[in-house]
Amino acid sequence: MNMQVGIGTIFFYFAASVYGAGCPAAVGNAAGNYMTPGALGDVKYRGDMALDAYAPAGAARPAALLIHGGAGNKSTHLTQLFDPLERAGFAWFSIDYRNIDDIRAAVRFIRCPGRFSIARRTVILAEGSGAPLALRVARETGAEGVALFGASGFTDAPTTPGARVLMFHGTADEESPVGAAEAFCKRVKGCEFTAVEGAIHEFDNWHPDQWQWKETLGAWLRGDARGLWKDIAYSRPGGRALRMDAFIPEGKGPFAAVVIAHGGGWEAGDKVTYASPVFAPLARAGFAWFSIDYRLTPYVRNGEQIDDLRTAIRYVKAHAARFHVNAERMAMLGESASGQMVAQIASHPCEGCEVKAAVSFYGVYDFTRWAEDAENRPTLDRMFGKWTLTTIRSYSPIFHPREDMPPMLLFQGTKDELYPGTMAYVERLKEAGARYELVTLEGAPHGMENWAGHPEWEFYKKKLVDWLKANLAAEE
Repeated sequence: MNMQVGIGTIFFYFAASVYGAGCPAAVGNAAGNYMTPGALGDVKYRGDMALDAYAPAGAARPAALLIHGGAGNKSTHLTQLFDPLERAGFAWFSIDYRNIDDIRAAVRFIRCPGRFSIARRTVILAEGSGAPLALRVARETGAEGVALFGASGFTDAPTTPGARVLMFHGTADEESPVGAAEAFCKRVKGCEFTAVEGAIHEFDNWHPDQWQWKETLGAWLRGDARGLWKDIAYSRPGGRALRMDAFIPEGKGPFAAVVIAHGGGWEAGDKVTYASPVFAPLARAGFAWFSIDYRLTPYVRNGEQIDDLRTAIRYVKAHAARFHVNAERMAMLGESASGQMVAQIASHPCEGCEVKAAVSFYGVYDFTRWAEDAENRPTLDRMFGKWTLTTIRSYSPIFHPREDMPPMLLFQGTKDELYPGTMAYVERLKEAGARYELVTLEGAPHGMENWAGHPEWEFYKKKLVDWLKANLAAEE
């Protein structure tokens, strides 16, 4: 998003000349708002009017002003916004107020130079009857954007706020019908409207399966920011958020992308463990990447884990423009446990989760051998529940190679106990006429995290990058 240049920018410089280089520090409850670590609570900004502030010391952050509706106060109704704002790198200020003059005073207090570590860029978030006030203040102060939830009071709302407007509105809102809200948005230049299916008026009562607004808001707040994006919820099975971290390169794009799933024996790990050594080489080579969490055994079965990886691929494809990636130039990468998942998906294409290439580090490709080993049977029980040979065969990639599957790059250390299984899988790929390349690391054990500090094995990073560049090359 481009920063609006207007009254707000002029005010910022005017304030600097009036107040000087440093305004008195804000004074409030050091224990904060009891919801956000590092927040300062109950800061008096005008008489008895108070605000809660989250503005950590250090590099200046863009600022968000939060305006509640006709009910509640600064510590209610808008609390679900605290976390998305923090994730997006914003400072935020949630205010009590009686009228628009209080809101104006809050803006002056917050923007007083040196009081808070904030940048000139400002957005305003409001719910219910706070919406028309937010739009008016945005126009007066040159705010960059306004995000509204269950907005009401459209007769008092300006249609030229001078800022980008994002509206979320429940389709089951009886206090402020969705049709009127959408019609208002159509009259506002630069307004983006998101109908939240089945949601009622108060957005703090929206259900987890209606929380996609959090990702839309996060992307809107970040705008065109590049680099590392943390904790993007790509799915909410059973109401539980499954998150991914994303790295978006600098430059025009669209970029080739890699969806990364960690290992951990199907029961351990997360999006920053095990596979982390590939993050830097992929980023430096200009790839976008998305490292995901997925549900773990014994709480789910292996089929559901594979579904999570497929869902992540679909999510990135569906939001390709948001992430500046080319949906036709995507790969998936897994290691150890997720190597099995990646190979399985490569053999069983699904609508919306097709990829152009697959990478597996030291994966498990044949569970039927485990059925003969008492030591490994508990793992099979955990992964598949009550299983049969037919079941575990269906989840063993060694039995499903296809000539038309995406090309695969396989990495395998020769001192890894999974080495024989990888060699057997390679033979099946060869027999099927599948495209593949095998890279062996002489003397390397299991786990790329165990390869660190060994210069003789570091070549795998360049090989990975070069192979992906060749196989995800743009079509001529």
